[in-house]
Formats: sequence, structure tokens, C-alpha cells
Amino acid sequence: MMALLLKDVFLMRRRNAIMLVAIAIFFVLAGVQGGLVNTVMATMMPLLLGFTTLAYDQNDGWEAYACALPFSRIQIVQSKYVLALISIVASILLVLIIGLAASVLEIQIVFSNAVTQFTFGSLFVAINFPLILKFGFEKSRLYYILVMVALMSIGAALSTFQKGPSLPASLVFTLPIAALSGLLASYFLSCSIMKNKEFSGS
Repeated sequence: MMALLLKDVFLMRRRNAIMLVAIAIFFVLAGVQGGLVNTVMATMMPLLLGFTTLAYDQNDGWEAYACALPFSRIQIVQSKYVLALISIVASILLVLIIGLAASVLEIQIVFSNAVTQFTFGSLFVAINFPLILKFGFEKSRLYYILVMVALMSIGAALSTFQKGPSLPASLVFTLPIAALSGLLASYFLSCSIMKNKEFSGS
């Protein structure tokens, strides 16, 4: 699976240099200014970068080719979810480091933002990955835009009920658990879709 991960990392690095700059800007904004939009975008943009590897794979016929190599279909799905988790964790750590180094935001706000990043990132992956595997990246483009808008709208609505800039203690524990549950369910659904997927010419 390491080979599959390295393939995706090299693909992202070569084809998306401009987007990497935009991601770096959101990291700084999320760490220094905080805010729902900056925090969520600092996580979702790296995930969107990972989604492009699915587009390249499908357009280039990589999935069919990979299945002919010593990789199982489950390993192909696993590599995508592992890459997504790495992106989420890396974005959280970078924003945490920037936020603590800047010493502008309170510590509880910084860690509350980390919970927000993990929750929104995990749900974004959980909803979109099965859709992309089932319908293809191009047909799912509208779906993941709608998912992003819906998640940010829900986050904005929830933020209006907060008494302060940080999340309530109950949500700090329940949101990550809910996000992990959704991610796990999404993984098994994606594995099922990939097992039954037929490739033209394969």
C-alpha cells in the first residue's frame, strides 16, 4: 500500500503547485485568525487535492491497471482513506503549530478548531469517497461541492448557538466519535462498491 500512497503524493506534488500555495495561506489564516471558514478550508482544500488523484486515476484508467498488479481492490480503497487521514491529521498539526506559535488565539480555541477540522474533514471524506467511486469524479463534482456547502452551512448554524468561540465540552468528545463512525461506515461502503465495480476493457 505504501507504493500506492507514494504514487498519489508524487501526483499531487507535480500537478497542483498553485493549489499548494492556496492551502498554505489557509493554514496561516486558520492558525492566526481562526474562524469557521478558514478552519474548514484549511482541511478541505488538502482533501480536494487528494480527490484529484481519484480523477487522474479514473481518467487514465489506473484503477483497472492497478487491479492487474499485485494490489487488491481493498488495498486501493485503503490507500485513498489513509491518504485522506494523513491529510486531515497533517492539516490539524500545521494549524495547531501556527496557532500556538502565533500566540494570538487562546489555547482552548486552537484545540476547538482542531476538533472542527477533524470532524468536517472526516465527514467530507465519508460522504464523497463512495460517491466518487460509484459515479466517477466528473459526475460527482456537483455532489462534493454541495457537500462542502452543506457542511459549512451546518457549521455556521451550530456556531450561532455557541456561547463562546470554542466548542462546548460535550461536542469536543461527541463530534470526533461521530465523524470516526461515519468514516468507518464510508470505508466499508467504498470497499463494497470497489469489489463490484467493472472496468471497461478489464
